[in-house]
Amino acid sequence: MTNGQSLPRILTWQFNHPLPYTGGISEEIYHELFNRIGRDESLQQNFFRSRCRDLGEHDALAYDSLTTSTYSENQIEARYGFNKADDGRKTIKLLTLYSIESRQPVAFTKQLSHLPDVITITNALKQLSAPGINSSEIITDNGYYSEQNLLELFQARFDFITLVKINIKWVRAEIDNHMEELNIISSACPFDISTHGITVLLKHDFKKTRKYTDHKNGIQKGDEEIFSRRIYLGIYFSSMRQTEDKTAFERSLIEIKTLIESGTPVSELSDNAQGKVKKYMSVRYRAGKAHVSFNDKACAEAYKYHGYFALISSKEKEPFECLRKYRRRETIASFFEAGKQHADGSRVKVWDTDTHRGRMFVQFISLCYYEYFSDQVRKLKASLGKKTGDAGQIRRPLSIMKRS
Repeated sequence: MTNGQSLPRILTWQFNHPLPYTGGISEEIYHELFNRIGRDESLQQNFFRSRCRDLGEHDALAYDSLTTSTYSENQIEARYGFNKADDGRKTIKLLTLYSIESRQPVAFTKQLSHLPDVITITNALKQLSAPGINSSEIITDNGYYSEQNLLELFQARFDFITLVKINIKWVRAEIDNHMEELNIISSACPFDISTHGITVLLKHDFKKTRKYTDHKNGIQKGDEEIFSRRIYLGIYFSSMRQTEDKTAFERSLIEIKTLIESGTPVSELSDNAQGKVKKYMSVRYRAGKAHVSFNDKACAEAYKYHGYFALISSKEKEPFECLRKYRRRETIASFFEAGKQHADGSRVKVWDTDTHRGRMFVQFISLCYYEYFSDQVRKLKASLGKKTGDAGQIRRPLSIMKRS
């Protein structure tokens, strides 16, 4: 109702619109609502459980995080760390599960914002069992990839799909072994001809440090155990992505070259830029001026892998079903954007933990409605203009829109 503005704007909105009640919603009323809901953990968990019951037997869930800034010193999860807003304030990390089939949010939790993504999923797995999420497939991006996370997912019996960086040694080796297979028409993706893909079945060893002593098997606390698990590595090559990768790579190198030759010391560049200078450039100084040349051999090696990407899955044998599911996880970005634009979610504007939890829960429910109505609009648009043989049927969507 506030069109993305902060909640106090709701007072103005009430003055400008006819309402079925006279009292109005004041700041005190919604603050008390947030506080009461925030302290009612059973209410929240029951709601999440009801959402989980609506999931299909093999539904896939996108998992992602968002950090929001807070002005409060009373938020126990708030920490200094990564802050996308770059406003110098503490942040809180919001973790959300989102069904890629129904495009509906399912559950959320919050954690300490300074924890890296590869650790937060380990904590989240323990929380996900509470609302009954134990048979769904979890889909993440490469921010959550780590050997430890994959092992945790295996041991928690969660199926998963995750994007993995191709510079990891064993992934790069598989790409080298299968490049020729990605250059034939039989490996072309049926819904994206510019992308080719294959699946490689592997046995991968994972290491885990024992937390407790196992006297029966003679394993001590702190010992390393090796677990071998079957994984599916989807290897993909996109000609469009290859062009984009090469353009971005060359642009970044030329920008760094320009900075150095204009007088910026290499030591003042970012760590990432300094790494590129060391690997792809040669810097010489003559008459007090820097002159930069490129290491063509190293650049050629980088070009070799442009356009490639890889997905790891515990169960997806078909490369393009795996790719389809992963691409659909991108809808969670629209959920976070809707939270910021339509539910005043870009800042934490309450002072204590319980009230913040209640505010997040109310925002979550409002976004469930937002996504539901958005889906109805998409279905309505898809029905417009289709010939059904019934002229009245064609006009019906327009009348629905008029009534809405």
